[in-house]
Amino acid sequence: MKTAVITGGTGGIGKAVAIALARKQYRVIIHGRDPEKTKQAEQEIKTDSGNSNVESIAADISSLRGMKELADIIKSKTDIIHALILSTGVILPKRIETVDGLESGFVIQYLSRFATTQLLMNELKKGKGRIVMVVAPVIPGATIHFEDITLKKKFTIISALSQEMFANHLFVQEFARRHPGNEVVINMANPGFTDTGIVRRLPAPLRWAYSLVATKPEKAAQNFVYLASEEGVNFSGYILNKSRKPGMKEKANHDPLVAQKLWEKSMELINPIL
Repeated sequence: MKTAVITGGTGGIGKAVAIALARKQYRVIIHGRDPEKTKQAEQEIKTDSGNSNVESIAADISSLRGMKELADIIKSKTDIIHALILSTGVILPKRIETVDGLESGFVIQYLSRFATTQLLMNELKKGKGRIVMVVAPVIPGATIHFEDITLKKKFTIISALSQEMFANHLFVQEFARRHPGNEVVINMANPGFTDTGIVRRLPAPLRWAYSLVATKPEKAAQNFVYLASEEGVNFSGYILNKSRKPGMKEKANHDPLVAQKLWEKSMELINPIL
């Protein structure tokens, strides 16, 4: 039986992928922040999939300590990971500083994903793992604010989202470059506008407008399930931009020097838990 680990697995894309992989008879381990909600999602995935091999972990990955706690609990449950789906996400209308002095959106949507991957590399290598990232397209003009990566001086919703999403694309590109043998592969997919909880902190009019164009997570999950489970996925460093069209992929191709610099900066930021 193969094992899949899904961060942000209590709702939206993460939960939909969890159900789909459980139906494929994967052992599924989901992560969420709220213990009660996470346990409830575990039971719902078991019921919807007919698979009892579903477990859950509650951990707050907005802190470095929480990232390490999550990885340690995963390691206590399994020594092999065949699929790691990274789907934590949030859109914050204002800057929130974490206990580590970082910007919360950057931590949740990017740095926690980077850290989880680094902390679970031995398990991923053992399982010849597929890492799958839930992303949005790179916003034109996006940059990494290396001189102010916590956005103390430059925070807006757009500047924060631009940096977070660009960081994810650079991460996928640089990971693929550093692991050319495809022992562990990493790819990403853009689900488009999907009915998830990611907009829950935005003003009501924006949430309403989003709901008008959003599709159901079950439909948007197709590309992620494909990347996580299909035998033909022997490529790395790509994005699937067309929802429900797994054959249409595009290589991540950004400035390699920026990608390398971000990798080094990220390793510096998570060094206390390595």
